[in-house]
Amino acid sequence: MATAVLAIGLSAMAATFAAYDGIDRRTADRGVQYHDAHPDRPTVALADPGFDELDGRQFSLVYVRPQSPAMPLPPGVDHWPAPGEALLSPALARALDAKGAPDRYGRAIGQIRAEGLASPGERYAYVNPTDRQLNEKSFLPIVGFGDGAITGDKMFIADRGRLLTALYLILLPAAVLILVAVRMGSAGRDRRTALVSALGGGQRHRALLNLGEAALPVAAGAVLGILPALGATASGDIRLPWINYWLSSADLRRWWQEIALSGLAAAAVLLILVCAVHRPAKRRKARSTRLTAHRGRLVQWAALACPILIFATVWGPASLDPEQYASLRMQLYNTGVVAVMATLPCAVAVGAAAIGPRLARWSRRTGDTGALVSGRHAAAHPGVTARLVAGVGIALVLVSQVQLKNSQFGENARAAQATADRVGDRVMLLKVTDQLTTAQVTTLLGHLPTGVETLAIYRPDNPGPSAAARIQGPCQALQAVRLACSSQPATVSSRTADQRLVEALRWVSPVVDQFEVRQASGQSGQSSRPPERYVLVSTNGKGVPQEEIKQVLRDTLPVGAATAETPGSGWLVGAKETLAHGRWVLFFGVPGVLIVALAVTLANLAEFLRFSRNLAPLSVLTGRRKVYYSAAAWALLAPLLAAIVTSAIAADWLAAPQEVAADGVELSGSILGATACTLAVLAVLTWWWGARAAIRQATQWRPYDE
Repeated sequence: MATAVLAIGLSAMAATFAAYDGIDRRTADRGVQYHDAHPDRPTVALADPGFDELDGRQFSLVYVRPQSPAMPLPPGVDHWPAPGEALLSPALARALDAKGAPDRYGRAIGQIRAEGLASPGERYAYVNPTDRQLNEKSFLPIVGFGDGAITGDKMFIADRGRLLTALYLILLPAAVLILVAVRMGSAGRDRRTALVSALGGGQRHRALLNLGEAALPVAAGAVLGILPALGATASGDIRLPWINYWLSSADLRRWWQEIALSGLAAAAVLLILVCAVHRPAKRRKARSTRLTAHRGRLVQWAALACPILIFATVWGPASLDPEQYASLRMQLYNTGVVAVMATLPCAVAVGAAAIGPRLARWSRRTGDTGALVSGRHAAAHPGVTARLVAGVGIALVLVSQVQLKNSQFGENARAAQATADRVGDRVMLLKVTDQLTTAQVTTLLGHLPTGVETLAIYRPDNPGPSAAARIQGPCQALQAVRLACSSQPATVSSRTADQRLVEALRWVSPVVDQFEVRQASGQSGQSSRPPERYVLVSTNGKGVPQEEIKQVLRDTLPVGAATAETPGSGWLVGAKETLAHGRWVLFFGVPGVLIVALAVTLANLAEFLRFSRNLAPLSVLTGRRKVYYSAAAWALLAPLLAAIVTSAIAADWLAAPQEVAADGVELSGSILGATACTLAVLAVLTWWWGARAAIRQATQWRPYDE
């Protein structure tokens, strides 16, 4: 099982490299080459890469009007659409069909093939604009496609380094499971190792025995671990569940050797560890019966490194300039978190080993036999304690990191969400550029759907900290938002105004508590300046028909001449991209937590078996069952509770560099507390189960050469 989990993690790394390699290559092949960058080549078309959004997610459109019959075609395109026609990616075509708007960008005449898309699930389109949509001021001359301007998913996905760093949410739990797995049932292997050494067996003989025992399950795990990735190379494109990301099977096929090597690497790691951790004890240590703390340097050095790593992780990246070293800061921080999680169990184990002799001396005065046995056990076997608490400690830090990385929602985005919650789609803001004449704007407003009224927002003539904006429009529009009709300006308090108008002003005017109102038959009224925005409100009590309005803008205006959106929706689109990236953290983090839980379960099971066998002889010394509950409390419950408290403190400290209250990035005390309480309940169950297992073993124990 441990080999399979590690192989899955390593094959996921190979798949990440494969996917990004394919994205980079196909994005470069279709890049728009501007004439300014290649002045020696003839112009073949006019182009204007743009954007649109669907279901709150942004994607790329490329408007291209050919100027020469010799215009080269980008990859994945067989023939170029005529004016008013479009080529869509399969994902965008499906999404538009679901919305009932397959001809949003013009008549769809076909689909872009896979070689012209960054990924199989990319939303992308090539549009040949109509003469009315063609805006020669914003369209730029191009000489062809290939190794040019970046468009599409490449602009919206996180860089490869961030995704690889997120894979530690799988790889670190895999490491915990590996360490637990290679030492399960180690008591019998340790006795076998000692016997082989006493009979004259050397390192090679011990390695052959360990390899022979582990080879079959390790090989089976390696094959099982790479089967998902290898299966994806042989099948069609794969849709990752919940994330809804489509993985290109063609990209995976180009990296099939690396995927196969990930299985071999996982098997090699496990086999090497199996041989490395089962070594004979030193002769002097084997003959000694004195109670001493464990002298293993690896555990001790890891324990000493833990507080240093916490300090370096919390304060080290913070000393770097966030603007200049943003990527380096994140890499150092994530590396530090991984190192802390790896060394934290050792710190708890070494602390328990140091307390063990004192606990044993204290038990002599109190007569607590369980404390005496547990104190000696903790001092002699810190590695056992480290394996016991590893999953518990890592789970707390891991859960806190998953929650932090999935809660990045900026202040403006939260304000935009609050606006959406209050007014929904009952109001829109329309902005027109200076490319449009007054006549064009008037024509546009006349084409708006029935039941939509328009008000103009003007900035104050004399801007100042207390200067209010002016609302202007015909009487019918003013009445739609419960404003009085008067040709003379009147000041209105926002407390009594229509909520839709107040929310629109929050995103336009610096002063929101009041505004001026004036009736005017035309939108320009008495002002020589164009309005800052137009407010579109519905008069039928329903929402403003957003898609219909946006389609009017596409059909009647040049590309990019006007935009219409709900107040603050631009911030929500960016926030949804951040949340979409955060879903990858949950995608890796939830399985990681489950792997840790599995490791905790297996470690506790192994410890129950070892613990019960070790305590069984006490039945002839005490004759009481109470000793088993006492010993289990000190050997199992106390270390687990200490690890929970220590890990909660470490998780809180490690959260400090990421917490930004203004952006809503804060460690949730409720989530951390709930996780700690759940683990505490698990610790109590471990204590009870371990004690009961020891009692059952005691009833069956018989002395054989003890």
